[in-house]
Amino acid sequence: MDDFIQALSDDSIYFIKGDKNARYPNSNSLLIGDHLIDTGVSGKVLRKVKKQFEINHVILSHWHEDHLHGNYLLPNARYYSHIKDKHIIEDVNKMIPYYMVDGMSIGEDLKNLFTYLKIKDTLIDKTIEEGDVFKISEDIHLQVLFTPGHTAGHCAFYEPRSKIGFFGDIDLSKLPYYGNIDANLVEFENSIDRMLKMEFDIVVTGHKGPIMGRQTIKEELEKFRNILSQRDERILARVNERTSTKIEAFKEKNLIYKKYFYEEFEIIAELIMIEKHMDKFLSQGLIEEKDDGFVLS
Repeated sequence: MDDFIQALSDDSIYFIKGDKNARYPNSNSLLIGDHLIDTGVSGKVLRKVKKQFEINHVILSHWHEDHLHGNYLLPNARYYSHIKDKHIIEDVNKMIPYYMVDGMSIGEDLKNLFTYLKIKDTLIDKTIEEGDVFKISEDIHLQVLFTPGHTAGHCAFYEPRSKIGFFGDIDLSKLPYYGNIDANLVEFENSIDRMLKMEFDIVVTGHKGPIMGRQTIKEELEKFRNILSQRDERILARVNERTSTKIEAFKEKNLIYKKYFYEEFEIIAELIMIEKHMDKFLSQGLIEEKDDGFVLS
């Protein structure tokens, strides 16, 4: 068997490692019977997987391009996603305004990338929601966990017999991302907290894994969660009690990204994420709006 395919449970659940170590624009997948979660492993890898396994169902964790660009290689599969992400998956042109790059050069760059990756509109055959169960076989049941925040309809998945989870882009990386307009920081934190309360023996994420052992998984989740708290502190420290601080004052201050690799895109995404923190602080009563900006309460 190819080295990018790893059996996780009795040769019925497989980790499919995304090309180039699942770095963007690729991601990892989980194959359970004839059900594949996400298709962003790369065209090269997905073609090899197709030769070894029958894939009749594709479950999309969320709408981001790096998780669905292989859809075109599985035209006869049935597709599933949460209803809150369905409209973007079915009309991928909506991705550009959701990243707030419409009319910008980086928006055109993204469109060119989508063309290169052969991303196409994908009809969702059935929407999924919290508590839905895919009965893969008599013994293998895949539960849907609604885990919004990264996107409005982001979902994770859990197989209770093996205690294997797929976290999507609760990805346990060093860069939690919520830089699209439908993201919600509070929901993201709540979703992470929910995963912390569950017991997983093995976890695969969109860009990391497999991660083995309950204690290790909890530690990775806690580190991931703590990154958000550290961002809270850095951002809130920039707001004072007297002078109104506008969102633009946070531009290019590297409060989210220590270094910009995709500079134009990440600067925009960083400001979107800082706004999500401001929304959170407002809801907590830590800040208040003043003169089109914010001051400490």
